[in-house]
Amino acid sequence: MRIFINITFILLSISMYGQTIRIDGNFDDWADINPIFVDDLNDGQNNGIDLERVWTYNDQSFVYFRFELNKEINLQDDNDLAIYLDYDNDINTGFKINGIGAEVRVFFGDRQGILTVGNDTEFVNFWPIGLNVSPSVSSTEFEIAVSRSISDSGLNINASNIISIRLEDNGFNGDEAPNDLGGITYNIDNSIITESPEFDLNIDPNATFRFMTYNIEDDQLFEPFRKQNFQRIFQSINPDIIALQEVRDFDSEETMELIEEFLPGTWYHQKHGFDIVTISRYPINFSEFINGNAAFYLDVNGKEILLINCHLPCCDNNTDRQKEVDGIMRYIREARDGNQDYLLSEDTPIIIAGDMNFVGDNSQPNTFITGDIFSNGTYGADFTPDWDGSNFEDVDASVTGTLGNFTWVNPFGSFFPSKLDWVIYSGSQMKVQNSFALWTAAMSNAELNEYNLSSGDILNAADHLPVVADFNFSTVSTDDFVSLDVNIYPNPVSNNMHIELGEILSNEFKIYNAEGVSIKTFSNDGSKIQILDLNELSAGQYYILFQNEKGRMTKGFIKI
Repeated sequence: MRIFINITFILLSISMYGQTIRIDGNFDDWADINPIFVDDLNDGQNNGIDLERVWTYNDQSFVYFRFELNKEINLQDDNDLAIYLDYDNDINTGFKINGIGAEVRVFFGDRQGILTVGNDTEFVNFWPIGLNVSPSVSSTEFEIAVSRSISDSGLNINASNIISIRLEDNGFNGDEAPNDLGGITYNIDNSIITESPEFDLNIDPNATFRFMTYNIEDDQLFEPFRKQNFQRIFQSINPDIIALQEVRDFDSEETMELIEEFLPGTWYHQKHGFDIVTISRYPINFSEFINGNAAFYLDVNGKEILLINCHLPCCDNNTDRQKEVDGIMRYIREARDGNQDYLLSEDTPIIIAGDMNFVGDNSQPNTFITGDIFSNGTYGADFTPDWDGSNFEDVDASVTGTLGNFTWVNPFGSFFPSKLDWVIYSGSQMKVQNSFALWTAAMSNAELNEYNLSSGDILNAADHLPVVADFNFSTVSTDDFVSLDVNIYPNPVSNNMHIELGEILSNEFKIYNAEGVSIKTFSNDGSKIQILDLNELSAGQYYILFQNEKGRMTKGFIKI
């Protein structure tokens, strides 16, 4: 079926002449937009929602809303919050509710929408409304997008130049915004022009490898009538390392053989547990099961990386999902401390990726990012997970042709599009050169033709989007580079390099090859002039990294 290609949901796009709003749960892009409404504080029920501030914005295709609450809720479940939208600012049309005539009603906790035109009423899910919501985990504030033009089952609703909005907690004595009858009026700005965001499916030329995580939805990869969809998807992405989930009735060799048919060449493979499979163009040195998930140690051109391939418990199972997240972070902490079955060398790049099913408490992604373990009594102490004492980083890939970050869509279900598939990594050891979540429904015909794709490929293949990140091993970023009083000689150098220090530096110097891989570390003995023995290095271009509290600096040299 190809009913989904012309749906307005796919059109979230960049604003050329105004603020750009990306529906991603990060509210920095609202910084220059003032709240349209500020509610009285503490006027909601004691155990209910207290509405605080509301923002509104638009582009040519969508109206955007941001709202702030006094308490953390899950917008997709267990709440009585509703938004009422009077698209023509006329109480005599639509559903009459507290002084407005709402053509569109969305009941977030019930995951249901209602359209009303005259005497006609239609119950809908998010899809016809073009509704996109973020974040998918619990929060005190949310942002949503709703299409300005809605058409379903013969009902046609178009936003006029002025719309009216009400937010209500429909629980007993729940809060309202506004508190009086009527709505918050918003003037549509028709001068804002939009265009689709640019993206590139080709691997970045500076990347060391391309990584992809993909939930194939209950073995659908192996269904013959979906084969062409998956083949086009895999060939357009052409990944080097593939983390798959929901490979249930097939082993890793059968999976590898299918991937090899799509992408010829040598592949390595391993399966753990019920459905976790990793396929790699690089050897798998070691792997082991971690309570529903699995660790894979891959040899990427002589540089080992640790990949944790995840498929966490689904839906409202917050308890078990948090347990598995805590268990994975305990595994990483213990591996760093040398207490696991396989030696994790210092500065090994780490990736945690897969179908996380993050639709509940925000403590779960927070644990992965910060190392803040929820159950310390069972899983041990909190720790800062990256090697340099910082947090892990989230790729947070944009969806091709949109400004969303959802990775799961079911047009026939009640749940909103959500960011379920994550790629989290050690930013001290790797940099992301390019990333995207492939969503063919929002790509233009020219873009589809360029990459030999069909608009229905993603939804015909599975309900998840493949999430892609191009990594390199460079740890050298120019973000905090400064000028330090350091001199090296001779350059080119054959054997011994002299380092002349005019100021105090860190306890070690690191040598990087031309690909940005750290290959040797020397101790700083504190003397003004030090000699480094470079006999072990082969001829070529290298860099040496110096750093102190001021920042970092590299100096290049040639070994002859």
